[in-house]
Amino acid sequence: MVHVCVVPGCSNRSDRETHLSYHCLPLKNRKLLKIWEHKIGRKNLPKTVHSRVCSEHFINSKGRILIRDEVPTLKLPKLATAVLPPSKRKSPRKRPHRLVGAPGSPTCTQSGESDTHATIDSDMNTDLTGEEIMAENKLLRQTICTLKQQLTVLEQNLEMSRFRLASIASDDQKVTFYTGFPSYKALMACFKFLGPGVHSLVYWGNSRTELHGKKMGRNRSLPPLEEFFLVLVRLRLGLFEKDLADRFGISTSSVSRICITWINFLYLKLHEIPLWLARDKVKSSMPKSFRDLYPTTRVIIDATEIFVEKPSVPEMQQRTFSSYKNHNTYKGLVGISPGGAITFVSRLFPGSISDRELTRQSGFLQLLDPGDSIMADRGFNIQDDLTPLGVRLNIPPFLKGKSQLEENELIETRRIASLRIHVERAMERIKNYHIFDRTLPASLNNIAEQMFFVCAVLTNFWPPLCT
Repeated sequence: MVHVCVVPGCSNRSDRETHLSYHCLPLKNRKLLKIWEHKIGRKNLPKTVHSRVCSEHFINSKGRILIRDEVPTLKLPKLATAVLPPSKRKSPRKRPHRLVGAPGSPTCTQSGESDTHATIDSDMNTDLTGEEIMAENKLLRQTICTLKQQLTVLEQNLEMSRFRLASIASDDQKVTFYTGFPSYKALMACFKFLGPGVHSLVYWGNSRTELHGKKMGRNRSLPPLEEFFLVLVRLRLGLFEKDLADRFGISTSSVSRICITWINFLYLKLHEIPLWLARDKVKSSMPKSFRDLYPTTRVIIDATEIFVEKPSVPEMQQRTFSSYKNHNTYKGLVGISPGGAITFVSRLFPGSISDRELTRQSGFLQLLDPGDSIMADRGFNIQDDLTPLGVRLNIPPFLKGKSQLEENELIETRRIASLRIHVERAMERIKNYHIFDRTLPASLNNIAEQMFFVCAVLTNFWPPLCT
């Protein structure tokens, strides 16, 4: 009968390579058979009495006789596809055994009994000793402990390399630069005002809800304070979402969801602050310059415009086009107290609206009381709307067909300009949130009004503009 070697990559045959011997598998010794399988490196090894391994794979054999517990070797070039197994260990407790003739000898029977290969007693112990097992376990525990320590150090280094509020908390100049707050203390005061709702936000584009007191959906990548910090950096510096994703170690889509969710949340929470001040509070905080010249001033108003991407709908293109800015814009009305605090922020209107119509539609007139006076620029010629309310308007005088203003009108113009400058400074604080530096993309149209209101109200965490 022709025997073929079952080792992968070996093509030896007993009718061709007659100088070799062909050995049967140790089918009766399961432990030794398992080692043979591992050495041979063949998953579908045929475990029959006719399976043979040629003597080329037994480097320790002498002639056609196998030495004790001999197994195939994988060090020959023909066995390049195999994988080296763990080193062979001999049991300290051994029993006598006998070697018999190799396959093909007269004693090799047809049934492949122990006449054809070296027989090792089935009860021979091929496992490790207890001491060796304990030593290896100890070595493994030490290795695992070392790897855990290295992993902890790597995680700490990675966390330190990421952009976090803690990295700038000790430097108020950096806090101002990145967040728009004058100090870390002011930032934390605002965060504390937001209350426990920061821990149960329903994120935009996510069905995150509460069920039996447990939060559903994916866990947050960042804690609430870091999400608040991320949104402030987005508003203050106007960074792209990809930039923020790299800085905070999260995905771009997560940055988008966090920003939209938090801006809407801040819009609702900051609306709870009563911006409009009562007349007695305005008077108690009124600077001497106003008290001497315009003591009844309740508010100073001005309008501002935000560039937006050209809408795709022709009707909206026309409505948002501002002839003053020669661009598509949104327009909002802002009012400050004589002390410089933001006391009124309107919603955003299409840029084509006039200052007079903006004042009418914003709801500002309904807040005034008889005896009040407001200060504004020449564009707010709204005395006709204020007279029925018993409110006076202080604006710079018009030329009214004259070539130049009279001396008393020039003095009035300079006085109003010197006091009205505070509303310009308040506008500058709002525009220091550089999210408005660029043209707002269409993707932010739905939250443009919320962003404008949030940025305006956050400026109230700064000290007064004038005292």
